[in-house]
Amino acid sequence: MSEMIFLLLLFGLPAAVGFKLAISRGKNPLLWGLLSGIFPFFLLVLHFHRPNKEIRGHFRKCGQCGRMFPWKDAACKYCGTSVSDSEIV
Repeated sequence: MSEMIFLLLLFGLPAAVGFKLAISRGKNPLLWGLLSGIFPFFLLVLHFHRPNKEIRGHFRKCGQCGRMFPWKDAACKYCGTSVSDSEIV
């Protein structure tokens, strides 16, 4: 029983985190969850890799500089351009 819990924590936890990160980055969650479960360093790749397109609720594209920044931020962290209230959902 303890071996099963160990394996679940060793492989299942990184896979679940990789799955969640892949969804928020607009990537294939099954592929990245599997890769993260087997090779946990893929979690770092997902964490630092920003998406190329806007993902509603997760990342938005700055109208001024064109870089991606988190959806919850009220201003672009790269150039400081603020997002209008009508664009914040």
